[in-house]
Amino acid sequence: MKKIIRIFLFISLLAACSTPKKAVLTQKDLPRVSDSLYQADQATAKIRPVDSAAAAFQRVIRSNFSSVEEIFRKFGFPGYDLVGAQYSDKYFTLVQHSDFNVSFQLEVLKDMQQKVEAKNATGQNFAYLTDRTELNQGRPQIYGTQVLMSANTKLKPCIDSINLDKRRLSVGLGPIQEYIDQCNAVFFQLNPQEKNKPGGN
Repeated sequence: MKKIIRIFLFISLLAACSTPKKAVLTQKDLPRVSDSLYQADQATAKIRPVDSAAAAFQRVIRSNFSSVEEIFRKFGFPGYDLVGAQYSDKYFTLVQHSDFNVSFQLEVLKDMQQKVEAKNATGQNFAYLTDRTELNQGRPQIYGTQVLMSANTKLKPCIDSINLDKRRLSVGLGPIQEYIDQCNAVFFQLNPQEKNKPGGN
């Protein structure tokens, strides 16, 4: 009898010390979880010096990734009908920053294309992710969304520059020169000290 009691107590102790189960992710959770991951992602941009921000960013995007992937595995790319435009866009940013896992980006891109065709996601975001994955695979981009930002912003390698604006228009993007001008303006906002240097605007 004592032996049975000891076994029962042992089993009870194991049950009490077991690791709690991870909460099940539901559709209702998606806006909150996506926003939390996005805020962590964006917060690193405020860190100074820049080298420290870059290191923190790499840590955060890798820490975020298991949750980013879990969302996709369970719900696919969260379109407007699932979470609304705001949180769909935030989830896109998380995927866009997952450059260390291009195969995952490509999976999302394929599903995202269907969402765009159903008007359930934005063509602009689709273009940004397309260009990102092309460059990540060593190929030139298609829509000219990826740049080397500076006081004189330059496009990263891009196919068929003559017809670039036509391709951009097809996904809802503005002319490439307007985009480059915007990138230059953002550069000077982030680096005001560069305005007074030769070549600065």
